[in-house]
Amino acid sequence: MTKRGKRDVTSRLGRKAFAAKLRKVAAAVEAGRGFSVQVRGERVFVPAGAEPSIEHERKGDEQELELQLRWRVARRARRRRS
Repeated sequence: MTKRGKRDVTSRLGRKAFAAKLRKVAAAVEAGRGFSVQVRGERVFVPAGAEPSIEHERKGDEQELELQLRWRVARRARRRRS
């Protein structure tokens, strides 16, 4: 398994592409199934049990709305060498 480091990226999308991704996410969440999405060159699998939330931030004259899904990735047990 490849060890992955910390990652925090933002992907800017046009309105139509953004709406298409939202529809895909909404359909999967509503159906209770996992899905995958490509974000800046990396395919990310979001499991069915991911917890949805909405976050609103305000700083001065700028505001931000984030629709989030959060989950933990199961770690594989290390194999003992004989």
